[in-house]
Amino acid sequence: MSDGNETPDLPREAFALLGHDLRLEILLALLDRWRAAKTEPQRYADLMRAVGLEDSGKLNYHLKKLRGAYLRKTDEGYVPTASATALSRAVLANRPTAGATQRDVNPDVACSDCGERLAATYERAFLTVECEACESDRCTFTYPLPKNGLGGRTDEACLRTVYRRARSQIGLARTGQCPDCAGRTSVTVRRDNLDMDSERAVRITCDTCTWMVQTGVLLPVLSDGRVAAALVEVGLSVETAYHWDLPAPTTTVHATDPLEIKMHVEGEDGTATVLVDEDLKVVSVENGPNELADP
Repeated sequence: MSDGNETPDLPREAFALLGHDLRLEILLALLDRWRAAKTEPQRYADLMRAVGLEDSGKLNYHLKKLRGAYLRKTDEGYVPTASATALSRAVLANRPTAGATQRDVNPDVACSDCGERLAATYERAFLTVECEACESDRCTFTYPLPKNGLGGRTDEACLRTVYRRARSQIGLARTGQCPDCAGRTSVTVRRDNLDMDSERAVRITCDTCTWMVQTGVLLPVLSDGRVAAALVEVGLSVETAYHWDLPAPTTTVHATDPLEIKMHVEGEDGTATVLVDEDLKVVSVENGPNELADP
């Protein structure tokens, strides 16, 4: 850091810095004035008044503790660090609110395999959808949703909300960027699970933080404009359908060294053929008649 303070390496050390009421007051005072890139630094005297202190020695002591991890000193004053603002957003997104933290959700959505209604549960900030009738692998879906996401939405809207988050964030992770910390991501494809686009065929993990997801091959590429356009062209409603409502793709290994995977997705007006590499980068997209081409 430019102010000479070391940033704590471990979450334990970073959280320990906030184990004092005055440090929390200092941080909250800085966050109250936070305006993203247009944040104006708070001067020492203003910060002192904001936390109700008259002892400059005590303020200096706690400012030094926070510098590097949660605040930064500039020529004009003090500003919160990205770690401080990220922590604040996370707390606000998942803050305790009225209502149960676990409940059943009834989105009135049918299983694409057997036609029975899917069951959904919200628990520990994850919304899980599954078919209790046929235990369809394609219709089993779990993704995190901050509790704020439930507010003012019907059960069907809650499912639509978490699904859109998943499709967007998984699509971003496929391109190499973690949706949580912006760190680099790694893609692992299990070739033995590629049949019928198994939901356990692909694992995407962040190289920096704890973000990870396990999914099939189709969902991560739905955010690619070429893939979405090709599916629409063959009569598939990508924007309104869940990925399990789309026809199950026929997935084959097109090449082994390096790995290339080919998917055929058949719609009413033709077949979309998507070729991806081992990192799920879209190599090519083609549309043809409803006759699956040789892999």
